[in-house]
Amino acid sequence: MSTSSGLERKNATSLRRWIIHLVLVIAFGASLLSALELSRMYLGHSGTTDHAIVGTIAFVLVLVHLLQRRRTVARLLASLTHRVTKTPSRRAVSDLILWLLLLDVMVSGTADFLAGHEIFLPIPGPLILQKWHGLSAIVLLIYVATHALRRRSRFRRSQIK
Repeated sequence: MSTSSGLERKNATSLRRWIIHLVLVIAFGASLLSALELSRMYLGHSGTTDHAIVGTIAFVLVLVHLLQRRRTVARLLASLTHRVTKTPSRRAVSDLILWLLLLDVMVSGTADFLAGHEIFLPIPGPLILQKWHGLSAIVLLIYVATHALRRRSRFRRSQIK
């Protein structure tokens, strides 16, 4: 195989990887934007259904992303369980936190749906911070933004393994 062919394949893989990250960000943003529409009524139904659909699509895209990165995920899990090193890597811990926050948002949204109303946490402060799903989404949004900013230089050059 020629060097230029290998370079072209690496560039194509990097471009696909960047596109996957872009689609993840767009799906996450669409889920947040659909939540802003919850108070509006249109076409005889509320935006709750749309938000649930878009949020589920975003969750499925994260699962696809993790499946594409299964070797990296396996290595990070091994790092967390100390099979490779004595201490887990910062990246493994960060990815675990990100995954747990995503699960919290999905579980809190599902709990709200099954209860038929928003579940409030018994904490002081603004109303949005008392809503379990709302608070979970805000924390996830902050963490995703931090996650993306810290890894922005790797988005273009990372590869699917």
